[in-house]
Amino acid sequence: MNIIWSAKAKITFLNVLDYLNENWTKKEIIQFNHRTQITINAIRKNPGIFPASIKNKEIRKALVDKNNSFYYKIDHYQQEIHLLTFFDCRQDPKKLIDNNK
Repeated sequence: MNIIWSAKAKITFLNVLDYLNENWTKKEIIQFNHRTQITINAIRKNPGIFPASIKNKEIRKALVDKNNSFYYKIDHYQQEIHLLTFFDCRQDPKKLIDNNK
């Protein structure tokens, strides 16, 4: 399946990288990138591997590490996986909802 990054996914991914760059070392940046790729490859092989959202069954939440996750949607017809947004799990979940308005 093809992976399609939304504009918001690209921005929020870069925000995580910026945060890591400002507060951690290159090692954490490399690890985050690596874990993200492993997670995306796992989804590519088995799109239903992560749980569906309770509020919207079409959206799934993938955990990259204990602090970061991303949301994605599967388009079986087009054989695509759409990455929607990355999210720092330490943030207030309401912030995720507010950002989607």
